[in-house]
Parts: sequence; C-alpha cells; structure tokens
Amino acid sequence: MNKLAIKSTRKNRKYNNKHLAKKLNVLAEKVAKRNIFVVKKADIGYNIFNYVNKKTFVEAIPFKSVADRYCNFLNTTKETQSPMHIKKHIDVYYKHYMDLQFYKHTIKHSDDVVKVFTAGVRMQDSLDFVREAKKRLFNF
Repeated sequence: MNKLAIKSTRKNRKYNNKHLAKKLNVLAEKVAKRNIFVVKKADIGYNIFNYVNKKTFVEAIPFKSVADRYCNFLNTTKETQSPMHIKKHIDVYYKHYMDLQFYKHTIKHSDDVVKVFTAGVRMQDSLDFVREAKKRLFNF
C-alpha cells in the first residue's frame, strides 16, 4: 500500500515583515486620503453620500443609474470633483418637470381657451428642456 505524504513538502517563505508593514502602511495612507462615495435613496431621488466625512455630496439625482454611474466615476478618479456641474442639470430637470405638472393641471382645469393654448405651448418647451436635461444627465 502507498503511503500518503502527511507533511508539507513546501518550504515556508521568510518574509521581511518590516518591509511589508511599511508597504501596507503607505497603501493605507493613500486609501485614507481618498473619499468614498455611496448612493443612498432619499425622499426625492437619490443622494451621493461621502462616507468619510458623513456629508451629502450631491442631492436629489432623479435616476438611480445616473447616481450609480456618477458614484463609480467619483470613486475611480483621483482628483477631487465639484458637484456644481451635475447639480445644474439636476436643477434644470426638476424645474421643468414641475412646470410640466403645472401646465397639465392648467390644461385640465381651465375654461379659458387662451390659457389652454398658452399652457400647451409652454408645456412643449418645458418637455424639450426636460428631455435635454435627462439626456445630459444620462451622458454625464
């Protein structure tokens, strides 16, 4: 009958523990300098939350896919980013979205023909702005 090897046949490697500890410390310091961003569900849309300093970075992003993509972008870039560029597109989107709700209500409940036609024209303009803002958010 064949005997099985019960002892390890590989030699234990000797590591330079001081060198490994120094490399690990440098790596930990680099990671600690960078911010970590997380997507959180909010009352209105989604927020991007800075996990290191516990502050909200961007509020009320209307679409989860946009928030996820922007969060991944923030986590992978090494430079600090400003939230003002995306915030401008979010503000345009919500402003015209609310305008659309107002124009729909005006068209449904108004008896004046001039108001209905005016609201219809403004509704088309706001709808174009909403589509453009949505396109820019998805391309962000």
